[in-house]
Amino acid sequence: MRKFLSILVLVPFLAGCTTLRDLANIQKPSLEYSNMSVQSINFSEAVLLFEFDVNNPNPVGITASEYNYDFLVNSNSFLSGTQDKNVNIGAGRESVLQVPVALKFSELLNTFSSLLRSDAFDYDLNTEFVFDVPGIGAQRLPINTSGSLPVPKIPRFEFAGYSIDRISASGADMELKIGVTNPNRFPISLLNAEYVLEVNGREWLNTTLRDAVRISADDRSEIVIPVQLNASQMGSVLFDMMRGSTEFDYSLEGNANVGAEIEGFSFTQNLLFDRDGKFQR
Repeated sequence: MRKFLSILVLVPFLAGCTTLRDLANIQKPSLEYSNMSVQSINFSEAVLLFEFDVNNPNPVGITASEYNYDFLVNSNSFLSGTQDKNVNIGAGRESVLQVPVALKFSELLNTFSSLLRSDAFDYDLNTEFVFDVPGIGAQRLPINTSGSLPVPKIPRFEFAGYSIDRISASGADMELKIGVTNPNRFPISLLNAEYVLEVNGREWLNTTLRDAVRISADDRSEIVIPVQLNASQMGSVLFDMMRGSTEFDYSLEGNANVGAEIEGFSFTQNLLFDRDGKFQR
C-alpha cells in the first residue's frame, strides 16, 4: 500500500518535470510569405489577400493574437492598420495566416497622381504578427513582401462614323460604327452592351448587343451595327448625305458589363458611358 501511495505522489511530480522540460525548450515560431491572390478587382477597387505560413515547432500550442501592416505604393505609405487575430496553432503544427488589403483606386490616384500616366504600380507590404507563446510570452515576428499591380483604366467610347449601303429620299440603310479604345495593358471584353445614339436630337440607334466583344491590350476596335433609318428619323442630315457633305451633333450613351483578362476581374461591373461631339465628313 505504501508503495502504491508513493507512486501516486510521484505522478504529478513527474508530470510537472515534463512540463518544465517542455517549457525550457520553447522556441519562437517561424513565419514565411506564401502567396498573394487578387480576390477581386475592377475599375473602382481591388481586394488583395496575402498569405503567410507559420510553423509551431513546440510541444505546446500557440496563438496568433494580432497583426499590423503597412501597405506602401512606390515606396510611400498608403494604407496601415492593426487587426486582432485569434488563430490557434497546435503543438508541432503548421497553419496559414491571412492579411486582406482593400484598395480604392480613386484614393490611390488622388494620393499618387503620377499613376494617372502609369499602367502599374509597385507595392510593399510590411507586416508584423504577434504570437502568444507559453513560457516566453508575446513574440513579434516582422515579415514583408513586394510586387506590382495593374492600374485598370476605363475604356473610351466614341461615335466613329458610318457607311451607307443604300440611300434615297425615303431614308437609308447604314452601318453605324462605335469605337472602343482599351488603354490597358491587358485585353478587355464587353458583354450586353447597350448603345443609344442621337443625331441632331433624333434617335438613330437604341440596341443591345448580347455577344461579347473582345478588345486587345492597348488597342482600338470598331463595333459595326446595321440600321435602317427613314426620312423622319434622319431629318435634314439625310439630304446633306445625299449631297455628299455631312456635319451633325451626336450624343452616344449606354452601358456595358466589362471584364478583363486579369486575375480577379469578372463581368460584374456595369460601366456607364456618355459622349457628346460633332461629326464632320
